[in-house]
Amino acid sequence: MVKNCSYADLADNRIFQALDAARVWHLQRHGWHLHATGGSQHVVGDTTYWWHGEERGGHASHPFVIVQFTLSGWGHFEQRGVCQRIGQNEGFLAVVPSEHIYYLPEDSPDWKFIWLDVWHPYAVLRLVEMRDNFGPKLAVAADSPAMRQMLNILHRLAHGLYSDDYMLEKDVLCFVLELESQMVLTRYPAEARERLLREVRDLVLTQLPNTLSVDRLSRHYRKSRTRFSQIFKDTTGLSPAAFIDSVRLSHAAALLEGGQDKVEVIARTAGYASATQFCKAFRKYYAFTPGTYRKYFGRSTPS
Repeated sequence: MVKNCSYADLADNRIFQALDAARVWHLQRHGWHLHATGGSQHVVGDTTYWWHGEERGGHASHPFVIVQFTLSGWGHFEQRGVCQRIGQNEGFLAVVPSEHIYYLPEDSPDWKFIWLDVWHPYAVLRLVEMRDNFGPKLAVAADSPAMRQMLNILHRLAHGLYSDDYMLEKDVLCFVLELESQMVLTRYPAEARERLLREVRDLVLTQLPNTLSVDRLSRHYRKSRTRFSQIFKDTTGLSPAAFIDSVRLSHAAALLEGGQDKVEVIARTAGYASATQFCKAFRKYYAFTPGTYRKYFGRSTPS
C-alpha cells in the first residue's frame, strides 16, 4: 500500500486531486521511455463525456491500453454491440485504437475513476491477451494487490517520485501481472481449476509416448469434444489442446534438464513424430531451442 494513499483515502478530495496531476509527466523531456501515464477524474452530470476508441490516437501496429477503475458512481463501456455498466470495484480494458465507446449516461449522476494508460509494448501485449481471454470488463477489489500497485504508480507519477524509467517499468509490469493473476483467480476458482489440470496432466503423461488427443480425452470424461472443450475452458481458462501440448513440452524440458538423451529420442518420448516438429513446438513455447535450453538449464554433464 502506498504510504498515506489508500483506496479509502480517495474519498478525500485533496488526495484525489493530487492524483489528477499524474498525467503526461516530464518523462519524455528526460529521454525516458513513456511506460505509463495516468490520473483521476470526477465527471458530474456531463453527458458530453464520451470517448471513442478509434479517435484517441495510437496506431494499430503499436497500440496502448487504458486501464480504468471506478471509485464511485458508474458509467458505460460499449464494445462489439455489448453495453456494460462499470460501477464501484469494477473497471475496463480499452485497447487504443479499437472500436469501443465509454461515456457517462444520462441516468448516472456521476462517475469518479482513476486510470492508467499503459504504453510498454510487452505490458500492452499481456493486457490485450487479458481482454481477449476475459473480456474488457474487470472486477477488482479495493484492497487487491492490483489496485494497490496501480495507486502506487499514480502516487509516484503525481509526486515525481520515479528517479528513473526502470522503476516505472518494473511497477507497470508488476501491475499487469497482479491484474492478470486476480482475473484468473476470480474467473477460475483455484480448487476446481487445479483438480482438472492435475487429472488431465496425469492422463497425458500416462499415455506417453503416445499422444492423447482431445477426442480421446473427451471420451474419457464421457463428453462430446465441443462440450468437454467448453467445460475445460470455463474451468481453467485454457484450451485442452494447448494444455496437452504444454504438458508434453514440460515433460520434454525435464528430460533435457536431467539427462543426455539425443533430441530425437526426447522428441519421440514426448509424443512428437519428428525432431523437427518437436524443436519448432519447443522453441515457440520456451523461446529456446532444445539444445540451448539444455545448455542453460541442464543439471548433468557429458561423461
